[in-house]
Amino acid sequence: MKLLNKLALFLCVAALAAAPVVYVTAQAADKPAQAEKPKKKIIDINSASLQELQTLKGVDADMARKIMQNRPYTSITQLVSKNVMEKKAYDEIKKDIEAKKPSEEQSKKKNTNKNTNKNRGGGKRR
Repeated sequence: MKLLNKLALFLCVAALAAAPVVYVTAQAADKPAQAEKPKKKIIDINSASLQELQTLKGVDADMARKIMQNRPYTSITQLVSKNVMEKKAYDEIKKDIEAKKPSEEQSKKKNTNKNTNKNRGGGKRR
């Protein structure tokens, strides 16, 4: 009976000693699987280049130019509300895009364009 108790105690100690090794080995085996998944880059529609926009599903050169012409965006949903693209196309790319706050330079360009258009004969004639 004493031999059985000693054997049981020995097995418990051995199991406790081996548990961390098994746990670490299992974690190491999972890491390559995680490394294989490439993380998709989120594209900022306010600053992305023509080529970056074309990497989005369903966005060709014409669509990319249209996105660039309607900048700045305060929200990605403005792609639909500004009639840049249809809702179905937007739904395909909405997880891959963001609309960061436009830079001051972009805002100034947009405001300058609005002001110059007003000064081109848009006033009352006397």
